[in-house]
Amino acid sequence: MPRKELPLPEGWEEARDFDGKVYYIDHTNKTTSWIDPRDRYTKPLTFADCISDELPLGWEEAYDPQVGVYYVDHNTRK
Repeated sequence: MPRKELPLPEGWEEARDFDGKVYYIDHTNKTTSWIDPRDRYTKPLTFADCISDELPLGWEEAYDPQVGVYYVDHNTRK
């Protein structure tokens, strides 16, 4: 099931930063995250579990005009 069809867990809210990038607010633990909390149910947990160009939980592909394509691991903030 695609994650957008799943409701956010109780206590979570979707919001946008000043640039329009989506982030998630966990009101229960008073934290924020770039990682959609529904991803833990819909994304592979490791690279070994990925199919094709799929990225595992917490990883994001990004683009910078000077650097090109790069990858962000939100799990380790690197």
